[in-house]
Parts: sequence; structure tokens; C-alpha cells
Amino acid sequence: PLVAAGAVEPTGVIVDAASGVTGAGAEARPTTRFAAVDEDFTAYGLLTHRHTPEIEQATGAQVLFTPHLAPMNRGILATCYARPTGGDDPMAVLAEAYAGSPCVTVASRVPSTKAVLGSNAAHLTARADPRTGWVVALCAIDNLVKGAAGQAIQCANLALGLPETAGLPLTGLWP
Repeated sequence: PLVAAGAVEPTGVIVDAASGVTGAGAEARPTTRFAAVDEDFTAYGLLTHRHTPEIEQATGAQVLFTPHLAPMNRGILATCYARPTGGDDPMAVLAEAYAGSPCVTVASRVPSTKAVLGSNAAHLTARADPRTGWVVALCAIDNLVKGAAGQAIQCANLALGLPETAGLPLTGLWP
């Protein structure tokens, strides 16, 4: 939404996303076993991640995407950086873009993967930093619900004329 609204430059967008082990796929590999992931935090797919073209297509931005494998089972926390184009308040842009979206919460609090655990919710926030000249936006989801599975149910609900949230939990299991 920040790119679409013209609030940030569409080039040079940086996305650092920390993903739980389930985001690395269902196939067990030596690099995704508990002993390998526990007490570690590492980047992967550097400059070649398969989701980069999808992110660029969906956002209309040129993106440097660096995913990180975090020592947690599930969840994604994305921290995104972009250069602002003017005086638009990024929180206001997000609030307007997601007004009426029952699965998206835009708030000033910093998103947390625990807060969305087990839900189809996406928690967003954004700030403009006049000191550094960057906009930072953060989003947390549970990739096992809000990922492809929850999104498929949400889209099927809409296609079938059902309430968008039918069968989808919107509240995290924590705290």
C-alpha cells in the first residue's frame, strides 16, 4: 500500500523477513532440524530467493529480499525499509488501505509473531524516521494459518459468498 499510494519510492525497497522452521518447507533437511535451528539465526536464499519475483509483482516495487531462518516453529516477522516520497504518514496510508479488512490490524504497537500465533491475522505498523530518511514497516503473520492455507480459505469464502472470515481464527493464542 505504501508503494501504491506513492508514499515511498518504488525502488530500493529492503525486506528482511524472519521465518520459523515451517516456512522452510515440509521436507525435513539437516538445516531445518531442531538441533541445527535452535540457538541460531541465519539468512538463506541470499539474492536468489524464489519469492522475490512474487513480492515485486504484488508490490510494484524493486525489492532486495533477505529471508532469515529463526529458531521458532512458525510465524513470519517482516521488517521493510523504503525511502519516503513526501509527507504522507505511513500509518495513515496503511490504515486507509486496510480499513474494513477483518484479518488485518494496523496499530502503533510493534507486531509480534506470538500475538498472531494460530490466527489468520496480519498485524502491521509503520514509522517514518526523519533522522535517517527511511520509512520502516513491520508485519507479523502465522505462516501456517495466514500463509497459503488461510488465504485459500479466505478467498474461497469470498468466491462462495460466505463471510470472509468463516472458519478462520482471528485472535492469536498468546498471551
